[in-house]
Amino acid sequence: MKIHTGFLAGVVALSMLPAVASAQEAGQLQDSTQWTQAPAGARQALATPQQQAAPPAMTIDERHDGWVAIHHSPDHGLHTDLCIAGAENEVLMVRADADSLQLRSADDHWTLTPGSKGDMTVRIGAYQHVFHMQANDATTLSVDLKPKEMAALLDGMEQGQNASVQYGSRTVVNMDLTGSAPVLDRFRGCAETNHFADLGRAPDARATPF
Repeated sequence: MKIHTGFLAGVVALSMLPAVASAQEAGQLQDSTQWTQAPAGARQALATPQQQAAPPAMTIDERHDGWVAIHHSPDHGLHTDLCIAGAENEVLMVRADADSLQLRSADDHWTLTPGSKGDMTVRIGAYQHVFHMQANDATTLSVDLKPKEMAALLDGMEQGQNASVQYGSRTVVNMDLTGSAPVLDRFRGCAETNHFADLGRAPDARATPF
């Protein structure tokens, strides 16, 4: 599947632009013309009331093998109002803020009717769950999750090697989960540190600096 030019891929692409090289060295990607020219999906993913009063700033916290964890700060790092992690192709993304926990899936080529609904089944080894998704816009599906549901999904992803994502009874996308564990563990930490939710610890997490 072609890389989706939405939020995750957009942030990673922005991190490679010479115009933001100094911000990247500091771990932060800040607004300028880059943000106003970003894909509509990226702007919507970060749409918050605070954003209207201050330029957005995104930090890539962890990145491995096509998986990336990012947090957003509305005030240049003083506070975090959003944690996101997922595959750079955006088939599977998890999102946490003060109001909700979400699973999202997106593709530039979709032409969804906003508000339309459909089932998305995720299978990872022994883990299997049917998520009742709703279209946020033409290219993005989402569903709100409870902390236990999110933690179970993260556990499955971090322990598995491959995932199968099926939309309804038609489309199936197979994913390599290599590299997802440290990225999703960083997402758990972001959500807990900022008091969005307690999503537990990664199954194989070890408290060691080595």
